[in-house]
Amino acid sequence: MDSATWVDHDARPIAKPKLRKISLYSYMFRQAIAEPVSHAFDIPDKLLWLAGPLGADRRQHDANANAFDEVSNSTWFTNRNHVRFVPPEAIRTGPFDGIVPAKPWTVTGLKKGGFNLGFQIKDAEGRRWIVKLDKMGCPQLGSGTATVSSRLVWAAGYNIALDQATTFRRKDLRFETRVAKASEDPPVTEEQIQDMLTRVAQSADGRYYASASFYLPGKPVGPINLAGRRRDDPNDWFKHRNRRELRGLYVFYSWLNNWDVKDQQSLDMYGKPGDYVTHYQLDVNGSLGAAAEGAKPLPYGFENRVDFGWTARRMITFGFVREPWRKAHQETGIPSVGNFSSAQFQPNRWQPLVEVAPFRKMTDRDAYWGAKLVASFTDAQIAAAIDAVGYEDPRAPEYLLRTLVERRDEIARYWFGRVAPLDFFHVETGVLRFHDLTLDRGYTGHREYEVEIDSSDERNPRAPGRMRLPTTEMTLADRGGSRLLLTLSVVGLGAKPVRVELERKGSNWVVTRVRHA
Repeated sequence: MDSATWVDHDARPIAKPKLRKISLYSYMFRQAIAEPVSHAFDIPDKLLWLAGPLGADRRQHDANANAFDEVSNSTWFTNRNHVRFVPPEAIRTGPFDGIVPAKPWTVTGLKKGGFNLGFQIKDAEGRRWIVKLDKMGCPQLGSGTATVSSRLVWAAGYNIALDQATTFRRKDLRFETRVAKASEDPPVTEEQIQDMLTRVAQSADGRYYASASFYLPGKPVGPINLAGRRRDDPNDWFKHRNRRELRGLYVFYSWLNNWDVKDQQSLDMYGKPGDYVTHYQLDVNGSLGAAAEGAKPLPYGFENRVDFGWTARRMITFGFVREPWRKAHQETGIPSVGNFSSAQFQPNRWQPLVEVAPFRKMTDRDAYWGAKLVASFTDAQIAAAIDAVGYEDPRAPEYLLRTLVERRDEIARYWFGRVAPLDFFHVETGVLRFHDLTLDRGYTGHREYEVEIDSSDERNPRAPGRMRLPTTEMTLADRGGSRLLLTLSVVGLGAKPVRVELERKGSNWVVTRVRHA
């Protein structure tokens, strides 16, 4: 990895890694109970916490941010919307060119794993899909959630499977006529599917509601280990809990309320387009107001499944404490939306169901980067992701758009208030220019900036100086020395500052390093 570039070069050909298998139940026990308990007795961590007022920093910074405090393009992440605006129509289309499952469908097997009912198909074009059926009484809830969320995750830069909200009729299904080999599952029967269809959402005119998830290219080699590394992948250089894109995913998933985050909601694929591993996010249908059982249980997003903190508060108050999820008025009354609200949403207190290692390691610098991704989405882009569903209930698009916009704005205001949102530094004709993201997004009016200047020149050293900028520009043409270190902050805002390093290249200044917080 070259930190001065925007590419990690982690797509070198390698031998196929081993298939990683993990037990869901042992994983959930470890992440929901064992890990939180072990943290409670982490003595070195507590000593560092006590030494915090003396300047000790117990947070380990991310391992892979480049020189400009960004995540480079890699097999994990591709810079999209916050760097280069993604047109709304492209978001509506989504990943993999937005292909749709052509009918009729040939049922090739039952869906394996997870709580949603479903089956595997091969469409009329020979492409493979997993069809997940919406729960009875909740048409377009799971399928709509997956469609909206996957498009926003993709437009942010992550690799993710394509989910398409769709409907089908019983006559659209075909069944394989083959004799099963000893090593294969037996063919799915019409009776099995018919029994399944009696338990799922159906329209008055006989259509069934589902999401179709396109098979990812390549061969699966198991889920991502969100804590450690894949040791049989020479391209996998960093512990995953220290990757900026996985830490910052906390902020993005808090926006979408993707409470179901675990290793099993990801997948490493080997091969296609090359002989290397590409890392994908999966199954974001447990987002917004949805869950496998229908509408999301009200505590999801506010508490862990096993939440020792809230359990203690309930015991101390004899059960009289009133949790935020009880005050949030999440019940929308819209079957295709479920339980989703911006009320009581606190960007720094959102919780997935179990502990996620990169989320626990997240620093303010990581969170700022994640907030930058969220804040980059315009109302029109969010509306395009929602429009991809084709909601039949006219209340759904309006409600989802309003709620996602409100949660987006809460995230931006909170994290941009902790870290000065000054970014995208570049030099033009001797002038350093930058963006104030809070100002760009319309969250504030005109404001000024304070700069501490430390210039370095062995032949002519200078003492640090200060100046105030009335705009997002600073003249450098008359600056002496060969190196400048600037510390920028927003006047009147207690946010952590941004540090920018510049070097003189001939007669020009060049930005060589940026660090927030």
